[in-house]
Formats: sequence, C-alpha cells, structure tokens
Amino acid sequence: MLTENFLSDLDKDGIAIVDNAFNTEDLIAFNKVASKLPPFVGHGNGRWLNNPDVLSEAKIKNIDWACHWAQTPKNNLFINTIMLPLLKSICDVLFGNKDWGWQLTNRYIMSNYKHDYPIQPHLDAPYLWPQKLECEMSKYLDKGPLSVTFMIPLVDFTIENGATAYVPGTHRYRYNTTNWNEEKPFYKAFFENNYVQPPVSLGGFGCFYGNVLHSIMPNKTNQIRRGIIFRGIRQDALNEMQKLNLG
Repeated sequence: MLTENFLSDLDKDGIAIVDNAFNTEDLIAFNKVASKLPPFVGHGNGRWLNNPDVLSEAKIKNIDWACHWAQTPKNNLFINTIMLPLLKSICDVLFGNKDWGWQLTNRYIMSNYKHDYPIQPHLDAPYLWPQKLECEMSKYLDKGPLSVTFMIPLVDFTIENGATAYVPGTHRYRYNTTNWNEEKPFYKAFFENNYVQPPVSLGGFGCFYGNVLHSIMPNKTNQIRRGIIFRGIRQDALNEMQKLNLG
C-alpha cells in the first residue's frame, strides 16, 4: 500500500490517491448501513444545522440537505477489522516514531447531496487553532505532519458529484490562521485558481495532510456522494485539543 509513488506524491503534493484498497462489495454493503444513520450536523435549508436542530426524525425528513455528517458506528466489523488496521499502518509510517491517535470526534460519514453549496476552502484540525493551543504550529511544520485525513468513498467520487478538491503543495505553506476569517477571501480566490479535483473510485481512498487547502465541491448529480472520514493526529497536538474539547 505504501508504494514509492504514494509516499512521493504525499511528500510533493500533500495528497495521494490509492486505488483498489478495499473490497467494493464490502463498501456497497456499508453504504446501505450508512444511509440509515441519522445526521448530527450539516448544512440544510440554507443554514448550518447541528444538535438539537436535527435530533428528531421529523425534522430530518423536512430538511433540504446540501451536506451532512453522521457518526461512524463504533462496533462495525468491516470498519474495525479491515479499514482501520490498514489506515493505522499508514499513519504509523507517516508519523514516524512519534505517538499519534485518532481524532474520535471526527469519525464521520459525510453525505453530499445535489447542491450549489459554496466552495469553502479550509484546513483540517489542528492547523486552524494555533491561537487556542499551547503549541505553536509553526515550529512543527518542518518536523513532519500534525494530522493526516483519510477520505474513503462509498460511491465513486467524480468531478460531477463533487469530489473533494485540493491545492497541491499547500502543506508547505505557512498560513496566517490567527486571522483566518479575514483572510478567507484571499484563500478562496487562491483556491479557485489553483485547485485540482482528482476522482477516486469505489475501493480506493484519498489521503492528505491536514494543512492542505481543500474543499467540498458542488454536487451536480442526483446521486448522494457519501464517504467515510478518519483523521490521525500527532499525540502532543491531540492532547492539547482534548484539553479544550476540540478533539
């Protein structure tokens, strides 16, 4: 799985796509399970919704979703015995001899509906929170990744249905995250002029560092684009996040 191409792509671009990692029949079966899980947060009816907005089944059915997230089942045999061990083996290599852990609040199933949801380029945890954490993110940038995100499709991810887009090489950037809201217009324009949108077939997955600028893209089809998200984070940063209820 950790081929030279995978490692060189990740080092050069901050992103790597892996094909044929999982049995497609297992993923199709899990997608049926995932489709029945209630969302706990998402964007629908033109606004951001979270608990308790989406707790009741009646409310869920009446929401015009753009995208939402559900919690991944904790005791699913496929997830725990096949998927997570493979992803763990990758994190063990990428984090080297440094301790790391899963961000348990980000074991999500994402569902992306037909929509013109605005492109919102962003970074993943913990890179957005240097002002909240005791550690200074800048001092870690030359010492390996703080986080690695995996996106596992439960259907083919295509340009038409909104496959995640990235700006290659941005894992080497030094962002002004303390003024992120003020900088959003700049990053949005930069993203729109430089992104790539690699398709990922069912059975494969995308892997990217948390400080790669990326975004959900508009789904122009009637198909729900559903995928599983897991994130590994270096233990020192994860410990600080958990102190602040961010992890």
